[in-house]
Amino acid sequence: MKRINILAGVLLAVTFMAALVSCVPVKEKPKAQIPVPKSLGSTATESSEAQPNWKDVPALKDAYKNYFDYFGFAIPETQLKDPTIMEGASYQASCFTCENECKPDFIFNWSKPTSVVDFKGEDGHLYKVPESLSGFTRLSQILEIARDNNMKMRGHVLVWHNQTPDWFFKKNYTSGEPYVEKEEMNARLEWYIKSVLEFVKSWEDIYNGGKRIIITWDVVNEACTDGAWTDNPLRTTSHWYNIYKDDTFIINAFRYANRYAPADVKLAYNDYSSYSPSKTKAICKVVEHIQATKDARIDVVGMQSHVSMTYPTLLDYEKAVQTFLALGVDVQVTEMEIAFGGKLANQEALGELYAQYFELFLKYRKLPGKNGISGVTLWGTKDEASWVRNNADAVNKLQRPLLFEKDYECKPAFFSVLETAQNYK
Repeated sequence: MKRINILAGVLLAVTFMAALVSCVPVKEKPKAQIPVPKSLGSTATESSEAQPNWKDVPALKDAYKNYFDYFGFAIPETQLKDPTIMEGASYQASCFTCENECKPDFIFNWSKPTSVVDFKGEDGHLYKVPESLSGFTRLSQILEIARDNNMKMRGHVLVWHNQTPDWFFKKNYTSGEPYVEKEEMNARLEWYIKSVLEFVKSWEDIYNGGKRIIITWDVVNEACTDGAWTDNPLRTTSHWYNIYKDDTFIINAFRYANRYAPADVKLAYNDYSSYSPSKTKAICKVVEHIQATKDARIDVVGMQSHVSMTYPTLLDYEKAVQTFLALGVDVQVTEMEIAFGGKLANQEALGELYAQYFELFLKYRKLPGKNGISGVTLWGTKDEASWVRNNADAVNKLQRPLLFEKDYECKPAFFSVLETAQNYK
């Protein structure tokens, strides 16, 4: 990575900014057009001076706009409702993923149905489903935030073993009751996916001129096994598996999503550790089953990419990307940070590894007529808000896994990611 002498860089920046002030409108804050000085080395040698704010440097979404459909962040609801944070987030990124707010618990609003209506299942029978979903009020507010900040969204997630009410799988929607039969669960699954997708499309039609805000849905999340490969690729400790005993619920989820989602909305299977060879194989098995089903559609494999400084190897990650692309689907990097780049780690080394990952992403970017990586999302906006940093584990509280920190100051890793795009040929 090329580096700029800090003192010379500061003088150059001051001269550059002074010249700009004389020729731009007062209301418009000029943006840096050249790399900005950054602190180098480990904590022991890092500068104590404040680094540039994420609004005063070139935007990553612009640097990568010719390579990916979007560049994004995961943003929790508390930050989404903060106009100052969203000003910076929307400057740097073109897309966001809700950390939790599109998951079933939130869509149900933790509320058991107080009234039910009939829903006709695929078997022709009528089944009772909730009359309404009270979490749509929150979802509507989030869609409005995305629209007002000119951002797209990844919908995360329709079907997951976690953060889904226990009673959703039980008779009479009551925890402690037996599981419903497959046919009834199919009806509940179709009703839920239909309700969410039709609500979003209706909102986009009415309040956004029919233009998409949610451009991709994680239809199913983390359904594959973490263990060594067996003939069964699935996680077996979930309500979904307890009812179906196979991947029928996954296939049906993609059938229903294909039935109710607009054709230009991408449908994804999303999972962590997807670069582990055994899990890569498991995910491929599930994808192949979906593809073999006539009325199902899958467009994307989402690689969560919660990676560390030492795992996986870039070679293993690259092999997984190649394997997924060979199935005829795209790849989206959906939840990335580099852990174990903690307070005692060399921040320059963290930046170098980020650069290597983004060089790999660019190498496999989506090109016309070819499957590829179509988007990248970092899982968090700054270190202090990272899910890794906020684990109870004392070591994790030292983590600095993202591109910004403190009051959204740019870290060496930010400039590494920026320069990777600027220097790419």
